Amino acid sequence: MKASELPLRPDGSLYHLAIRPGEVSHRCMLVGDPNRVQLCEPFFERVLYRGGNREFIWLTGLYHRTLVTVVGTGIGADNTEIAVIEIDAVHNIDLSRGSPFPTQKKLYFLRIGTSGLLQDETSLGTVVFSEWAVGTDSLPLFYSPLLPSGLTEALSKYWLLNTGSELPWYSVRASPFFQNLAQRPPGGEFVRGITYSASGFFAPQGRSIRYKARFPELSQILASFSYEGYKVQNIEMEAAPLYYLAQVLGHEAGALCLGVAHRQRGELLYRNGGTSPEDAMRRLIKLGLDWLCEVP
Repeated sequence: MKASELPLRPDGSLYHLAIRPGEVSHRCMLVGDPNRVQLCEPFFERVLYRGGNREFIWLTGLYHRTLVTVVGTGIGADNTEIAVIEIDAVHNIDLSRGSPFPTQKKLYFLRIGTSGLLQDETSLGTVVFSEWAVGTDSLPLFYSPLLPSGLTEALSKYWLLNTGSELPWYSVRASPFFQNLAQRPPGGEFVRGITYSASGFFAPQGRSIRYKARFPELSQILASFSYEGYKVQNIEMEAAPLYYLAQVLGHEAGALCLGVAHRQRGELLYRNGGTSPEDAMRRLIKLGLDWLCEVP
């Protein structure tokens, strides 16, 4: 492999995350907001490694004597791709030779993030487990094509019928390990549904600021769609590319996102006078760490 294909820093660490072999667990929590890594740290009995570069911040430590890595990736499909590919590489590529190890290690990625809720019956502050994630970003155009999905076909037809336009929808289901965990929650801690991973925060989510978004009714259209009993519960920006890359690389992935906004009601958790987003996020982080403790 040419040096330019998988760039390394002078100290031998991966170019973007500045991680080295042995510093990262195969149990990985991706928290999006790099500042959220600080919320995770008090849960660890001991932090063994920490680092970062640019918007990426990470730490690896012991939670209930289990080795877990938390990575703040930043926003969007492009940052998610960099984080997943480099974490995979540090486990599965001989960096000194630039070639894959003969035996590949399975990794477990759990996204813990925030999102906008869509369903009227779902209250602000609800956590959504992404049973399915759908997106329109371009990542699948540059990797292996996805197998045909009934959800992709149904959503594409529904979108065309309601908008008269086509988008390059793709869909990926949460991996079996995280599906199994989601089927035995400790009592109403989250709802399961479809997550739309937008390719931007404003117009791709139907927001019109100093312009008119092409699909201003996007949230209402998606809220009315369902597939095999699952409704589109929320909008965020990373679950679909994460699920897709995990599938391509043979890893497992899941996502739990706190609903900090309600798009149908125009509500924002930061202004409702109830539980603070930080306290709600701490509870979600603990749930995510507990899930990762079950990874073999």
